[in-house]
Amino acid sequence: MKNIVLFTVCIFLLSQSAIYAQQKQDNSTSDRWEKYKAEKVSFLTDNLDLTPQEAQKFWPVYNQMEKERWEAQKIRRNLEQEMRGAGDNLSNRKATELSKKFAQGLQKEADLMVQYNEKFLEILSPQKVLRLYKAENEFRMYMIKKYRDQHRNGEQFP
Repeated sequence: MKNIVLFTVCIFLLSQSAIYAQQKQDNSTSDRWEKYKAEKVSFLTDNLDLTPQEAQKFWPVYNQMEKERWEAQKIRRNLEQEMRGAGDNLSNRKATELSKKFAQGLQKEADLMVQYNEKFLEILSPQKVLRLYKAENEFRMYMIKKYRDQHRNGEQFP
């Protein structure tokens, strides 16, 4: 059963890699990004113990969520840069505008999580949905630790 899930994940990764390879602009950045994504898929697969049927339905939904979440976070990061760049030189009007946009960005991210939580509950058991959130957090902590360890040792990340 695990072999079927791993096979499905491998096929998925290969297809994603082929699509992404066509859009590649910077080899080193995209290679690192591909390694990160592959490591995340592997980590989540190991922790979720998906059946082949679950994996087939789960991964397209999860990948769409990641894409939408990335876009929402990108907008928020751009706002953060704009706020840092302006420093304390913002008018009250501009500061109010930026704070509202920032809060709207956070709300969009929260709305995405609520929306995709419902989709995940249609595919997975509630226990596996909770396991997904736990595994995502564990993966984030794992990558932070890995980055710090490699940075400390002067190695390339990831």
